[in-house]
Amino acid sequence: MKRMSRSGIEYLDYTWGVFSGCQNMPRGICPVKACWALAITQRFKNHYPDGFSPRFYPEALDSPRQLRKSSRIGVGWVGDVIGYGWRWRRQIYEVIRDCPQHKFLFLTKNPERLQLWGTFPANAWVGVSVTGSKDYGQAIDALSEVKASIKFLSFEPLLEWGSELDECWEEGLEGINWVIIGAQTAPVRLPEIEWVHSIVGAADLAGSLVFMKDNIDTRIISQNAGEVSRLARVLDQEDETILEMELRQEVPGDADTLWD
Repeated sequence: MKRMSRSGIEYLDYTWGVFSGCQNMPRGICPVKACWALAITQRFKNHYPDGFSPRFYPEALDSPRQLRKSSRIGVGWVGDVIGYGWRWRRQIYEVIRDCPQHKFLFLTKNPERLQLWGTFPANAWVGVSVTGSKDYGQAIDALSEVKASIKFLSFEPLLEWGSELDECWEEGLEGINWVIIGAQTAPVRLPEIEWVHSIVGAADLAGSLVFMKDNIDTRIISQNAGEVSRLARVLDQEDETILEMELRQEVPGDADTLWD
């Protein structure tokens, strides 16, 4: 399978390298100074001949069809395919529809460009990366307009959460199926426990599932052992079937209609 790799990310089985690269850092969108995806393209230059410049790899299109076991697959994880790969959405969507046994996850720091992707296939999960309270509102607004069966927010790395904690939740997490919370790991920068409290509390009110990354669970939760039962519902193998069942929901209209 070309450009299909086993994933070390807890909630993914594979990453599908049909696309790589982004321009988020030069555009001032990404506050993360040590980008792991950029580091990968610099380390494996033969695999990424254009470096971190956006690039589509048509030779990788058939790879998901070769996976026999139902899997969670991250689409273009070494980059921002939503932000810079919309020109190839038709080819990508065709493969996703041909593989209903798989779940395909999209994650972007460019929520305003989600509109360019139209209606997502029924087996696509669509998420926005949020590093703090400042970009939360834009993420929620953009996802509210998205036609996708599963919508999620990834608070990873969670770098800041303003003093107006409660005010951030005026819009709430209604319509968000899943919330991921994680820390910056290189260099290590842990979020405040109050930030995690606030996000998990809002998720509870909205009925959103919470996935606490290992870098949160082992560092922050272990330092606050009394909070484990209230703070985190950590996905493990026994929870996987439950997660699948709870995240399934119908999308209004025809989820298989391709946007023109």
